[in-house]
Amino acid sequence: MTFLKYWRLNWFLNQFFTFSNYRKHKQVLVSSSKYWLALIVKFLPGIYKRPIILSLREGGTFGVTDFMTLYIYTEIFVDKSYDYPDLGIKNPIILDIGANTGLFTLRMKELYKDASVYCYEPFPSNYEQLLQNIQLSKLKDVELINKGVGGSSRSEKLFINKSNLGGHSLFEHEARSDEFVNIEILGIAELLNNLPQSRIHLIKMDCEGAEYEIIKALNTALVSKVEIILFESTESVYDLTDLLGHLRSIGFSIEFKENSCNYIARNLKFVA
Repeated sequence: MTFLKYWRLNWFLNQFFTFSNYRKHKQVLVSSSKYWLALIVKFLPGIYKRPIILSLREGGTFGVTDFMTLYIYTEIFVDKSYDYPDLGIKNPIILDIGANTGLFTLRMKELYKDASVYCYEPFPSNYEQLLQNIQLSKLKDVELINKGVGGSSRSEKLFINKSNLGGHSLFEHEARSDEFVNIEILGIAELLNNLPQSRIHLIKMDCEGAEYEIIKALNTALVSKVEIILFESTESVYDLTDLLGHLRSIGFSIEFKENSCNYIARNLKFVA
């Protein structure tokens, strides 16, 4: 917890004292002054509980209720950590597993305005913010599912990370808390088999360790229509070498994108 406090402070100060940030946020936001206001009032929890609404120049709108939302926004819209890989199509089918409050989906709809996105988010308050942000942004062709995704369909405990709205996990030690909510999990095989599309262009996973059981449950038949899997690893939970080996065994090549901390798995079936 002490580490997280220092991290928050260091990132907070870096935002203010790296002068190029002022230009970057101004390029992305309709009113960048609201970002700096939000950064100040959300730095210490409880000072200002109401959401601060930020509008993106390319059309999306989202509420900031938590300091971590500002970090996630910066990662996605300013640093553009999820802009790679280019999907090479105007209307891709995207699965957002661990959709959180929807900022990744907002960015995908900026990049691919005709995309169809399925968002899976099990944590109740995150899901409510996700719903509000999609409605604020008036996005079409976005389906919201208030469930997690796993290797099998079941009820499960989701442990609550009290300092990071993106840190809730099926693993107690990963969430750093023994508080939990009960959630429903949709098995990846059931999910893929029930989707009507013949091609899934991108599956993004940011699910604090659950990516291991999801990926391990995949086989060559299930991924026959999956082009790219993009995931952030959680090496405190599993053996990453084992996970990458499984992906290779079912026909994927692996690339690591350092600036984003993401692994990109490409189905060799679709590589020209």
